[in-house]
Amino acid sequence: MKDILNIKQLTLLMTLSTTLTACSSSNPPSPEKIQGSWKVQTIQEIAVIKNSSARLKFNPENKLSGSASCNNLSSSYSSQDNALTIAPIATTRKMCLPALMEQESRMLQSLNKVKRFELYDGQLSMYDQQGQLQIKAKRIIEKTSK
Repeated sequence: MKDILNIKQLTLLMTLSTTLTACSSSNPPSPEKIQGSWKVQTIQEIAVIKNSSARLKFNPENKLSGSASCNNLSSSYSSQDNALTIAPIATTRKMCLPALMEQESRMLQSLNKVKRFELYDGQLSMYDQQGQLQIKAKRIIEKTSK
């Protein structure tokens, strides 16, 4: 009886060891980076206007650019781990339809509140200090020319 228990324990240990070895030998996915272009989907949990040009582009030199819905925006940013600091934002000053101007105002207010971000499966979520979702965006896959 004691031999049967020892064999079962040995078999269990070998199975566990093989499983752990297999898991540890696979390469973990590389972490996503905030750099790149993003199409804004929601601002303060309200869907953006269909065909809106609300976009953000974080470049590797810590410059932020894009469209706040009507006007172009530019700024700089810094990020470390999941913390995100966006410097004061400059925009162009053209007028658009009232709905776009209201959406743009919400987007600029939200960007000013952002303190941290999360990236998951091509989705960017930006949160304020209290953990409220401010902006949600989807990565834009840029086509490379041949």
